[in-house]
Amino acid sequence: MTVNDEPVYQDALGHYDLVKRVGHRLLTCSPPYVVGVCGSWGAGKTSFLKMLWAYLGGAFDMPEGKRASLNDKKRGEQRREWFGESQDDFKTLVGKRNLELIWFNPWQHQFESSPLVALLHEIRQHFSLARKFFNEAGKLADVSTYATLNALMEFGKNIIPTPNVKGILERGREYEAETFSSALTSQRFRDFFEGAISKITGKDGLLVIFIDDLDRCEGEVAYRMLEALKLYLNAHNAVYVIGLDQQHLESSIAKALSGEKDTWRYRPLARDYLSKIFQIYFPLPVPRHTEEYVEQLLDASDQRFKIRLARLFGFKGEDWSDLVAAIDENLPHNPRKIKSFISSWKLYLDSLPIPAGEKLDWRLTVILHYLAQFEEPLFRKVEQSPDFYPDHILPFCLRGLNRHYLFDDLELPYEILKSALASDERGGLTPPPGKPQEDESTTHPQSRVFWISRLVTQLAQDEAALKISDETIHRHLVQTGGKFIPPPPAQESKQ
Repeated sequence: MTVNDEPVYQDALGHYDLVKRVGHRLLTCSPPYVVGVCGSWGAGKTSFLKMLWAYLGGAFDMPEGKRASLNDKKRGEQRREWFGESQDDFKTLVGKRNLELIWFNPWQHQFESSPLVALLHEIRQHFSLARKFFNEAGKLADVSTYATLNALMEFGKNIIPTPNVKGILERGREYEAETFSSALTSQRFRDFFEGAISKITGKDGLLVIFIDDLDRCEGEVAYRMLEALKLYLNAHNAVYVIGLDQQHLESSIAKALSGEKDTWRYRPLARDYLSKIFQIYFPLPVPRHTEEYVEQLLDASDQRFKIRLARLFGFKGEDWSDLVAAIDENLPHNPRKIKSFISSWKLYLDSLPIPAGEKLDWRLTVILHYLAQFEEPLFRKVEQSPDFYPDHILPFCLRGLNRHYLFDDLELPYEILKSALASDERGGLTPPPGKPQEDESTTHPQSRVFWISRLVTQLAQDEAALKISDETIHRHLVQTGGKFIPPPPAQESKQ
């Protein structure tokens, strides 16, 4: 099975319980309320938000292509299976409130004139689709609600635009004096927004707006989106769940505040600004045990893949757990990177020629492909000069020694790093970064962990592995000019 990079509702990283905890906070908070779900790119924020969406009753796609909601009576067992909660317990938590969920991605609208108007359009579209405004005769059946949505949209277009960052910083009090009426305008719109949502959802209605990929927007766009939430949409019947990379968003806003000059000086100001927007941050935990996720991606039911493993490596059933453990322990703790690695490693194996004699070592293919995907300069060096592997990569992974400029900004996993420090005064470590410069772009790059060093060290425990020859390296690399061997036929895969 070939996987893509789309978010998923099925949990293989142990997030269901965390999703339920965040869901409980949303349903017991006192709006207005803004929650930030924080994690680096590829950490699974969108999938987490999608699971939270499903927990709150949002419709989601089933594998068979149908749409479903956990609020459906027949989905009671699925809610219990995913979140360990019965339908009755969830309904008790919700009470009499009518929940309305809206998904908004500002990244898709960042080149529009106003992110506020784009969000209002999404809100109007949601309610327009959710309610049948027209009867069978084609006449308006819910005139008042339809008019409310249109009025909300028009009001949003006509309010004073959210000021940009540079204008506020450059003009300060002068700006405030000239636009004193903006406070009144924002209050009027906030009251109107609150009233419109109450009219549409009912007196006890609660609007939950999910905002994803805010950190992918340009700094100015992200700032204007957050300002719109603070000034105009800070309603007592609305809560917001925002997925973001906190450090990246701080950096983007700092650039917007600074005009991209001396940006590092504005990071504390950007951090303080964000603290006024968000009531809580929920840091998405790093997945440290991803065996289930890895096994799901490797797909034990893929018989063609298993036959390929047997032909290349003499792979047997008992080797499967070693493969899962090796990938789990030797890849970055990032779901997207794990998914991408496994998918491309499978293609890598499909491109290797079947050995005529001695079988290949699957561990070496994992190591070489890790280099190709995450540290390409090292891979190209090994590809061109196979001796570089025993002469430099092995000593670096074993003891942090024999450094080469290609290892700049690489660090070993902590347990190996600790051992290297104990055995060598220098520890073979990357020199510490210098003092921050005036321009952030001249500061030392962020270090990267060389996760695969664990597997390199494990392979090196066999003394023969310390003497890997040119021929051995070449046999584990994809060659040009070879003849493509298609996957085995379906009949063979069933055997």
